Amino acid sequence: MDCLGIMESGNYVYKLCSILEKKGYVFEVVSVPCHIAKSGCGYCLKFPEEYMDLVVNEAYVNKMPILEIYQVKPGFKKNKYTLIK
Repeated sequence: MDCLGIMESGNYVYKLCSILEKKGYVFEVVSVPCHIAKSGCGYCLKFPEEYMDLVVNEAYVNKMPILEIYQVKPGFKKNKYTLIK
């Protein structure tokens, strides 16, 4: 199952994605779904759930903390988002 990592800014998301790509991991930067967006539009990191510890640790090491992580549950018409951290 996929997860979405919400960070303080879109720049942090792109930087973390770039750092992870240099280490051989390819994840996707996507728009924050309107159901979970707190302030306007933004970007988040979409990654498989099994890489959660890697993503959180890499963000912490690079001083770009992940504020929230949501699990994406595919629905019939719309996805459902469950807050994990």
